[in-house]
Amino acid sequence: MGLLDIFRWSKKATTVSQMDIVVFIVGPSGSGKSWLLSLLLKMAKTRVPVNKGQKPCTTKVYAERCHFEGMESDIILVDTPSFYTYAGADAEKTVKKWIGSNYTKPRGAGILYTHNIASNPRDSNLEVSRHFSAFRRTFPQDLAPYTARVVPTVAHGSTLPPDRISTLIAGLRHQADTIGASMLGAPFDGRPETAWHVVQELLDEIAV
Repeated sequence: MGLLDIFRWSKKATTVSQMDIVVFIVGPSGSGKSWLLSLLLKMAKTRVPVNKGQKPCTTKVYAERCHFEGMESDIILVDTPSFYTYAGADAEKTVKKWIGSNYTKPRGAGILYTHNIASNPRDSNLEVSRHFSAFRRTFPQDLAPYTARVVPTVAHGSTLPPDRISTLIAGLRHQADTIGASMLGAPFDGRPETAWHVVQELLDEIAV
């Protein structure tokens, strides 16, 4: 892609078009949303920020338009703020404002939901269904994406024993089942190739 082509391509990076695929990254604070985004960006052939002048953070929406090898459509990766886990930050209002300013019905859209399996399973603020409901409320009714894939994460260097990991994965799978989401069967290994594979599996589910 030449410099002129990149310039023309970047000019359309500020909004979502009907030819785009949009992947929203959703989850509680500390679940690995920005980590997953950074790994996916390493796999992109070309990328342009949708939010000019912003950087990924936990209280704002951050999006990048990406072109991946072998993909006909651009993929817009959207890192969303955490719901329920920040006092004083209205994540629903923030996401709703971004949707209203940038989002039209795309070719396809889906959700990658990250969840740290080592987090407190009894904390209602970390329930998958609660975050999904909050996220979907930010859309007009006919635009909300419903296809989702849950990505279990665990902090680097975690000392959780295998049997405990299996128990936590089973509990998370039950939460995924209640909202009709598929799930990665093991904790995310932090490899860019695995991150892209997770996206490809999501795209298969939304049939694009």
